[in-house]
Amino acid sequence: GAGGLRVRLTSSNSHCQGQLEVSFKTNKLWHTVSSRSWGKNPNHWEDPKQASNLCRLLSCGEAVAFAHFPDFNSPKNQITCHGFMGSFSNCSFSNTNQRDPLGLICLEPPRTAPPPTTPPPHNHSACCPLSPPAAPPRLQLVAGPGGLRCAGVVEFYWGSRGGAISYEAQDKTQDLENRICEALQCGSFLKHLPEEDTARAQDPEESRPLPIRWKIQNTSCASLEQCFSKVQPREGGRALAIVCSDFQPKVQSRLVGRRSLCEGSVEVRQGKQWEVLCDSPRPKGTARWEEVCQELQCGSVDSYRVLDAIETSHGLFCPQEKLSQCYQLQEKKAYCRRVFVTCHDPNPAGPGAGTVMSIILGLVLLAVLLVACGPHAYRKLVKKFRQKKQRQWIGPTGMNQNMSFHRNHTATVRSQVENPAVSHVENEYSHPPRNSHISACPALEGALHRVSTQPDNSSDSDYDLHGAQRL
Repeated sequence: GAGGLRVRLTSSNSHCQGQLEVSFKTNKLWHTVSSRSWGKNPNHWEDPKQASNLCRLLSCGEAVAFAHFPDFNSPKNQITCHGFMGSFSNCSFSNTNQRDPLGLICLEPPRTAPPPTTPPPHNHSACCPLSPPAAPPRLQLVAGPGGLRCAGVVEFYWGSRGGAISYEAQDKTQDLENRICEALQCGSFLKHLPEEDTARAQDPEESRPLPIRWKIQNTSCASLEQCFSKVQPREGGRALAIVCSDFQPKVQSRLVGRRSLCEGSVEVRQGKQWEVLCDSPRPKGTARWEEVCQELQCGSVDSYRVLDAIETSHGLFCPQEKLSQCYQLQEKKAYCRRVFVTCHDPNPAGPGAGTVMSIILGLVLLAVLLVACGPHAYRKLVKKFRQKKQRQWIGPTGMNQNMSFHRNHTATVRSQVENPAVSHVENEYSHPPRNSHISACPALEGALHRVSTQPDNSSDSDYDLHGAQRL
């Protein structure tokens, strides 16, 4: 703006309607403007045309209303200005108790439809180009409670006018509301949003609904522009606010307290932490629990029971029949009664995750041990087996012989037939173990074994090979 002045309208989703704020080059802060500026009475509406120069700064149409609106009421760094209307050359900070900032409603700028993908056929008889077609009327929902999508106050824009729609409780408008939800790709009409929920949604930092600019004219209209008629902007009155079936985020549910995912106490959350779902007296039957089981992919509900409550138990409850219809969970601070639900689990749980992980870990450790210690253990085992085999006794053949060794390097062999008198005399070589291997040359193999195991005492264990040769 001139002289470093900047102007904007906030607290709505239209840059041509909202709370008036200005910023100066000197401090660059944004200030709301008191409705008492320029000698105005905040409760008396002046001729809005006097503020048309502000609308032009915003590239909007003519001014429609210039006053304090309860819908636009978030004062910050508020100033009071003096002089002629719309002048900001003489402003000072307002008293802290003045919380009535100015709001400004300008006509919306002309909206045009997107150009066609193929140019229309050229008309040689036309003297001049056609003006771009006006944009079609449009709807939107704003300021749903808790930031819900597909819920909130209905705003209607057509031509240079945009605003909320007046609603009376006795109006029979369900057909129109179904059409609104369908046009917004939000499913079907679910319920009207209570005024207290709309007010609670109006956080100072969030966009707020525009003032009422329309009223319902025909609920069975063929086109949107035939549904509503214009009214002058006004304070107060109830605006049409609805919840459509495809609102988001939906309530999530789970069953806890048992090993199976398909059995346990019901817990819910809606964008926050999990809380206990308390039993509600209104919904009866199994419809709610059927929905919970299906959401968990647990088939149909087998049974449910309401558990006893204690004074300190707390949680959340849903007043609607089904959780999918509950756009806002409500808190229950005492005597919350849990609900235990058992679903028909089409896929019963196998081993638990902990058991499976233990098995996998055991197999991994076994593989590591085999790789690290296997070769060493194998070598020790082979060595021990060979040593054991070397220690095996090598006994005589079926000839049933007795042999004695003498240091004079001679060996005397006597047959038991020749000398039966000494057949009862036995030594450690006379009877081989039952499992020993029978060799054809027991004496030679025994001698070789003794030589290999006691190389240092070979002189003491030598015997006369001549005797062995006689065998």
